This record gives sequence, structure tokens and C-alpha cells, in this order.
Amino acid sequence: MNLGDLGNMKDLFGKMRDAQKHMKEIQSELQDMRVEAQTGAGIVTAIVDGEGKLIDIKIDTSLLEANEMAALPKLIVKAVQEAQKKSKSEAAEKAKAFTSGLNFPGFGS
Repeated sequence: MNLGDLGNMKDLFGKMRDAQKHMKEIQSELQDMRVEAQTGAGIVTAIVDGEGKLIDIKIDTSLLEANEMAALPKLIVKAVQEAQKKSKSEAAEKAKAFTSGLNFPGFGS
């Protein structure tokens, strides 16, 4: 190893530090992000964060007819799954944008 390699290593470590800082920022954004999905024509709304964790469930009982009560659990599950799917997609977009800016071998473009 020659002394010129030390400068390259210093630059690499700086990039790694910057990448770690940016990843923490993205993780914080994902925790703060809210994604909603509705089922049953708005009867059930599920809200998840950017990591797909369930935050809240809203049920509009004024839209719910008596014969639909049996379907309510399925509507809840479907709303949660759809919100988690949307959350995963949005998180993947954020990760893609992050990795496209990296200049490490094997990362980004």
C-alpha cells in the first residue's frame, strides 16, 4: 500500500460517515411518514408508518350496514395490508433515491 491509498481510504470513510448520517435521516422520515388505505368504500381506514407499522384504524360506522358487520374483520385486514403495501413501496422509492447517490462499489449507479 502506498501513501496515496491513505487519501482514498480517508475519502471512503468520509463517504461512509455521510451515508450513515443520511440513512438515519431516512429512518426518521420513515417513522414520521403516514400512509393510509381504505376498504369497503371508506368504511375502514388503516394508517401505517413508513416502516409498515400499524398506527391507527378508523371505522366509519355510519357507512356500515347491519348485514356488513360480519365482513368488518376482513375489511380491517385488507385495509392494513394495503396500507403496508403502499408504505413498503414508498420506502423502497426513498431507499432507491438514497442508493443511487452513493459512489461505493456495488451501490447506486
